[in-house]
Amino acid sequence: MSEQELAELKTRIAVLETKGEASEVRLNSLELDVGKKFDRLEAKLDQVLQAARNRPTWAVALTISGLMTVVTGLVVFLVTNH
Repeated sequence: MSEQELAELKTRIAVLETKGEASEVRLNSLELDVGKKFDRLEAKLDQVLQAARNRPTWAVALTISGLMTVVTGLVVFLVTNH
């Protein structure tokens, strides 16, 4: 192997090492970005779940609607008959 070939191989190795280091830095940066976005998504999901817990169940909502309908009907009945 000549000196020129050896120098060329060393240059190729150096280029590959540089590319590998750059890829590691980029991967670490992407991991940090994804982690931050996941944390924000998790916080928003917690807010949505908390809001869903504070809502009444369907049974409660239907009961309230039914009672309001009955009360409105009785009020109209009382107003029109007295």
